[in-house]
Amino acid sequence: MLEEFENYYKRFEKASVGRRIGAFLIDFFIYYVIGLVLGLFFDTSSESIFSYQLDGLPAVFVFCCMLFLWPVSEGIWGQTIGKRFLDIRVVNKKNEQINLGQAFGRFFLGFLDFFLLIGIIVALINKNNQRIGDSAAGSFVVKSKFNG
Repeated sequence: MLEEFENYYKRFEKASVGRRIGAFLIDFFIYYVIGLVLGLFFDTSSESIFSYQLDGLPAVFVFCCMLFLWPVSEGIWGQTIGKRFLDIRVVNKKNEQINLGQAFGRFFLGFLDFFLLIGIIVALINKNNQRIGDSAAGSFVVKSKFNG
C-alpha cells in the first residue's frame, strides 16, 4: 500500500501538520459561528452569549451541519471549507478522492485523534503526516496544487 503512495508522492506534496491544523481551526470556527447564531435564537438556557444549549430541531440542525462540514464535504469534494481555503485535500493512495465511508471513518477516529492531541503527535512522527484516522481510512492529506 505504501509503495503505491510513494510513487504518487513523488508527484505531489503532503500537507504540513500546521496547514492541517489551520484548516481544522477554520472549519471549527465556521461550526462554532453556526451554533452561536442558532444559540442566540433557540437557546434553552440563560447563561451567557458564549454558552448556549440547544434542544430539539436546532440541535439536530447543528449536528447535521457538523456532519456536512467534515465527513460529507470530504467524501463529496475531497475538501472541507478550511482545507479548500488552505489549498489541501484528502486523497487515497491512488490520488483519487476518498469515498464517504473513508471520510466518516476519518471523522469518527478524529475524536480519538483529538483526545490529548494524539493525532498531532502521531502526524508529526508519521512520515506521511497521517493521523490515526488517516491511517485507518487509507487516506492522505496533500496540497491541492503542487508548487515545485
